[in-house]
Amino acid sequence: MELARYLLIRYLTEVLGFKLESERGDDLALLDGANRVSVKAYFADIYEEAEIYKKINELLQQDCDKAYIALAKDALPLVDPKHLKALGVGLISVDPSRGLEGVELRMPARARPRPAQQVDLSKILGAVNAAVAEAVSRESKRIEEEVFKKLKSYVDKALEDVRRELAAGKAEQRTEQRGPPSIAENEWVKLIRRRG
Repeated sequence: MELARYLLIRYLTEVLGFKLESERGDDLALLDGANRVSVKAYFADIYEEAEIYKKINELLQQDCDKAYIALAKDALPLVDPKHLKALGVGLISVDPSRGLEGVELRMPARARPRPAQQVDLSKILGAVNAAVAEAVSRESKRIEEEVFKKLKSYVDKALEDVRRELAAGKAEQRTEQRGPPSIAENEWVKLIRRRG
């Protein structure tokens, strides 16, 4: 039955274009683009219907997007195609006596919904809280710097205004301390004295 397995792998990779990822026992793991495909290759000298359905059940337990069961052509009468169709499992028949032409896709597999992965909400919430705390801290520092600059410029301007007022006040004080200018210092008075 190694020939049947070899022909099946050639058919899946060369004809259907799947990429063989791994082989383990009678299980083949393949990739069809981003889809994971699992094929249960069950070849025996004597087939029992119960054993075929057991293999189909094992196939359904695997994590894949599409699932196929591969059987020898003489085991096909033991399989109910309606049951496989309801499960979404594809059927491939292999007749080793005909070579690669003896491998046929009898029923395509339907894409199966993959089980949702369990998400640890505490990790997600922790990451969100850390990101929010960092963003708030960054924004508060930016606002603090902006307010400090504006406050500093306001205080500097107010100090400059006070300095100007003080300088103007001192100049007025000096002129007040001197008192009113004497008549002798008046330019007009000097001009009249020279003429007269």
